[in-house]
Parts: sequence; structure tokens; C-alpha cells
Amino acid sequence: MDLSSILEYSAIILAILYVILATRGSIWCWLPAFVSSGIYVYLTYSANLIGESFISIFYVLMAVYGWWQWSFGKRKDEFLKIAEWRTSHHVRSILLGLVLAGILGKSFELIFNSAMPYLDAFTTSFSLIATFMVTRKILSNWIYWIVIDAFNIYLYWNRGLEPTAGLYVVYTLLAFVGFLSWHKEWKKERRFLPA
Repeated sequence: MDLSSILEYSAIILAILYVILATRGSIWCWLPAFVSSGIYVYLTYSANLIGESFISIFYVLMAVYGWWQWSFGKRKDEFLKIAEWRTSHHVRSILLGLVLAGILGKSFELIFNSAMPYLDAFTTSFSLIATFMVTRKILSNWIYWIVIDAFNIYLYWNRGLEPTAGLYVVYTLLAFVGFLSWHKEWKKERRFLPA
């Protein structure tokens, strides 16, 4: 087994640990997220998935931000609890994600000669949005992840990173579990954030 394979499997194990801990609302989820994302910066750049490289850098930064938010973040003088966005906020986020995907896709194609630039850009732009949602404990982040992960299965499989494609199958299943777990908690107070 070569170094890249060892790194890939290590990143997979840490990434699964991150999602399991996140579904349980454990602040400790951010440590394996940080390390796994750092490994994926190297792996995705090596596979010429430029968007995924950028998103991995973003994940490293968001792991720090997420830990801080879950430790000290507040909404209206109370510690962060699971909340939901109103439909209008989702519409704006989806439109933003699509516009960003178009801009990034063209950039990945022209500047970086990226493999699968528009799919790479789609998963990148919506991962930015979904990751922010996780750090703010927005319930529907899990639905976004189900869609993103389904596209990532194909993206990684196509680029020869089959173990990582398998990781995204597991991510998809864990996103269902995460949604059910967070929804049960959210249902107790049904918090909606203003649009």
C-alpha cells in the first residue's frame, strides 16, 4: 500500500468519525474534520480536482470555525441549538449556489483545466453552503449533504478515487441518520431563523 492509499484510508476513517460525531451533536466532531480535510487538500489536488482542493481548504478553516461556534456561538443570548431556515432563505441559498457553480465551473475549466469542472464546481459551491449550515446547526444541512454526496460518489469514482467514492456512499447514509437525529431534537422547539 502506497502513501496516498494510506492517507486516503486514514482520511476516510476520520471523515466517517466526524459525521458520526456531528449526527450526535458532539463538539468533538470538529477535530477529525480538521485532520481529514487537511489530508484531502493533498489528495484532491493530486487528482486534479481543483474545486475539491479548495473546498478541502475551506473545510479545514470551517472545522476551526465550527468548533468555535459550537463552543461559544449564541443566538439571542442562548447557546447554539438546532434551528431551520425559512423557505425564502433556502431559495436564495440554492440560487447563490447555482450562480457560484457556474462561475467556478468556467474558472476551473479555463484556468485550471480541471477534470469535470462543472460537476466539481457544483459540489464545491453547495458544500460551502452546507458546511456553513452545519456550523450554525441548521437542520436541513443534512438534506443538502444527501444531494451533494450523491454527486460526489460519481465524481470521485470517475477520478479513480474509489475508496473515497465509497466514503460518499457512507456519507449519504449518515446524512439520513443525521437528519433524523437532528429533526427529533429540532421538533421539540421548532426554531426557525428569520429570512
